[in-house]
Amino acid sequence: MPTVRGGAPGAFVFVNRQGQPLTRDGAAYLLQKYVVAAIPTAPTLQRRKITPHVLRHSCAVALLQSGVDVTVIRDYLGHASIATTSRYLTTNFQMKREALEAFWKRAGIEPTNAKPWQPSADLLAFLTSL
Repeated sequence: MPTVRGGAPGAFVFVNRQGQPLTRDGAAYLLQKYVVAAIPTAPTLQRRKITPHVLRHSCAVALLQSGVDVTVIRDYLGHASIATTSRYLTTNFQMKREALEAFWKRAGIEPTNAKPWQPSADLLAFLTSL
């Protein structure tokens, strides 16, 4: 649990209304409270399941895309094993695309379909309905 640097022992940054360290359930409750409050201005949130884990995952992927080493991300997220953090490498499509493009460039290979794929409106409507 994060504490205030230079503060008294037990001076926690995130506390509940009793002044005790905020629990996982407390963090999830606050997140859900503010997601519900944001729905009137961002209606798409209503169809999404926003959890503390989703925020951790989004943060990890953003750090990875910005070039932060996976071991630093592991330490930041508090993962015990690098294998847990390495899962973000396998789910990051933008980084996969960049790696393939770098390979094609080095190999002197031009992709056969150089223009980006554009999905049809019907496909997008179907995917949005899921």
